[in-house]
Amino acid sequence: MKLTFVGVGSAFSLESFQSNMLIESRGSRLLVDCGGDARFALNRLGLGAKDIDALYVSHLHADHVGGIEWLCFSRYFTNSSRPELFINNRLAELLWEQSLRGGMASIQERVVELDDFFATVHRLPANGIFDFGSVRCQLFSTVHYYDGYELVPSYGLLLDVYPEDLEAASAAARDTTPSRRVMLTTDTQFCPTQLRDFYTSADIIFQDCETSTWKSGIHAHYEDLCGLPDEIRAKMWLYHYSDGALPDAVAAGFAGFVSQGQTFDF
Repeated sequence: MKLTFVGVGSAFSLESFQSNMLIESRGSRLLVDCGGDARFALNRLGLGAKDIDALYVSHLHADHVGGIEWLCFSRYFTNSSRPELFINNRLAELLWEQSLRGGMASIQERVVELDDFFATVHRLPANGIFDFGSVRCQLFSTVHYYDGYELVPSYGLLLDVYPEDLEAASAAARDTTPSRRVMLTTDTQFCPTQLRDFYTSADIIFQDCETSTWKSGIHAHYEDLCGLPDEIRAKMWLYHYSDGALPDAVAAGFAGFVSQGQTFDF
């Protein structure tokens, strides 16, 4: 499996693109979130809409879903094969009704739905599992923000990575031990107690990290992450940061800040 950071910046980044990722396994590509910058960020990597085989959506903020209209229309109007969509079952309805429908529901006098733009929409429970090539992907919910008193989570991914010559489903069925376990937090507040078991079980962690001078309260801030145990920080890469100078994360015991376009080969 290869994991490439299409972007590593915050929602408002002008330098590093929004924090979307690309998982490559067994010749296919899964885009993790598709923000408004996605077409430009992918183009910098020499890729376009036609190169995406599947999409995973973690939550509904625009830096994670703002490019889905581009992706869907680019495939729909060129009569290309359509990508798969993996999404939490509750988010699927909200994605269409609250984020996409206004600009996408009517096409040349035809009324369409979310499922018309994807080969299959895989609606998953909060702790659901899906397989992508040699990777078994498990959803977990984070504390992202509150709508009044209602928690609105983002759904991170715990990736069990098997050798590329194995399909994840068959490997898991035979109780094959994954070669690596990778944690993608997606967007999350600083909530170490809730994420403790995931932090502990992962071999490598990619952590949402806010570096602004003020704390928004909806992202884990660098200052707070510095208080995590040494053994957790040592395997933690930081992303989703603000433009400008960054602190010395390596000196603070982290693996480092991820760079835009950086690829990790597992």
